[in-house]
Amino acid sequence: MDDIPELSVADVAARLGQPGFFVFDNNGASRWKRGHVPGAKHLNPYEFSADELPADRTATLVFYCSGPG
Repeated sequence: MDDIPELSVADVAARLGQPGFFVFDNNGASRWKRGHVPGAKHLNPYEFSADELPADRTATLVFYCSGPG
């Protein structure tokens, strides 16, 4: 996964709400309910379909969770 770029918190905050920029929270439902990045969509990393992702293949997708990886 070395070829996947990382964004800083400041980078994400600056781009929230911009067209073509999507944020996905991969935490469990209980953690999602306690709090998440504004505008983030909850996405279960074990059970999701391509329909839950943007159709735009040039979009920037940000995934985050509280896990060690």
